Amino acid sequence: MFSDSSAMFRFTGNALCALSLASAPVLIAIAPAQAAKAESGDQLSYIYFADGSSSSSTGSGDTDDWHRASALRGGKAPFLYVRQDGVAYVIRDPATLAQAQAIMAPQQELGRRQGALGDQQGALGERQGKLGEEQGRLGAKMADARARDMGELGRQQAALGARQAELGAQQAALGARQAELGREQARLAEQAQPKFKALVDDAIRRGVAQRVD
Repeated sequence: MFSDSSAMFRFTGNALCALSLASAPVLIAIAPAQAAKAESGDQLSYIYFADGSSSSSTGSGDTDDWHRASALRGGKAPFLYVRQDGVAYVIRDPATLAQAQAIMAPQQELGRRQGALGDQQGALGERQGKLGEEQGRLGAKMADARARDMGELGRQQAALGARQAELGAQQAALGARQAELGREQARLAEQAQPKFKALVDDAIRRGVAQRVD
């Protein structure tokens, strides 16, 4: 699903959220519970890179986390970057990474669905754009038309407007669905947070989490 192209992001404060496009790497939206903790010392951020990709990632954090994780990773092997209570760690232990992958699986699957829906929105947007061009050309004709031709041109313009309204309704429905999936993504991220904290705590205790600050 993911390519190695540059990620596309939108920002809410210092939180990094994904635009879930099928052709772009995805960072899962930060959980509301984590955002509420952002000013406390109990913040957990994590960026997980799957095997075989140089840029596709899943996680929860801000832009600094993502850029630092990318710099520390090196190569394309699976990799987990974690920042907990202000301290950063990297984890390459296969068993820990397998557990991280299992925790991330629901978010990744939902991200694929968001990407597919984004593709539909994009295709529909192209149709709307082409239809808008037709409306523009017809409007130019109407500006220079003789009075006897205005009736027919007006009917054509009305037909194009009706088609545009139909596409707009479809786009609105897709947008509502995308918003629903976004809320579900935030819920999954919130559920993953304590699981990841337990995983990280265990990795630190076992000495497989390498401190990098």
